[in-house]
Amino acid sequence: MQLNCILFIMNTYKTILNNTGLKATKSRLGILEILKKQQKPLDVTEIAHQLAAKKISPDHVTIYRILEAFQKRKIVQRVELGEGKFRYELARNDHHHLICKKCGTIQDTPSCPVGKMKKMILQKQHFLVERHALEFFGLCKQCQSL
Repeated sequence: MQLNCILFIMNTYKTILNNTGLKATKSRLGILEILKKQQKPLDVTEIAHQLAAKKISPDHVTIYRILEAFQKRKIVQRVELGEGKFRYELARNDHHHLICKKCGTIQDTPSCPVGKMKKMILQKQHFLVERHALEFFGLCKQCQSL
């Protein structure tokens, strides 16, 4: 069962890459698999470490190029969380992050309350919002109790 699930996911990734004009290389497939399993955006160093654990070892420049190609094709999105570096995650409809200023944990929020605001902006200002980013910085439950 688990092997069948893995094969299905890999075939799905290959289809996504082929449909966007990219070859399904080990590095590209590995990056997609890693990002799929994560609950938070990853930086290039984190991606490189996880690829190395899979015995896939592209250099950082190659990883950046892959992520840039994925971003152009809207497979991944780049996130900047005020750390002075970019993080990457699979592209999803608008969602937001909760970032703890003390321990650095990052959590996704389960829903987006900005949809109504986007409709209002379109109606009142005739501006079509295609994408937005909203990050919340504060203290997670564990850091609040310290």
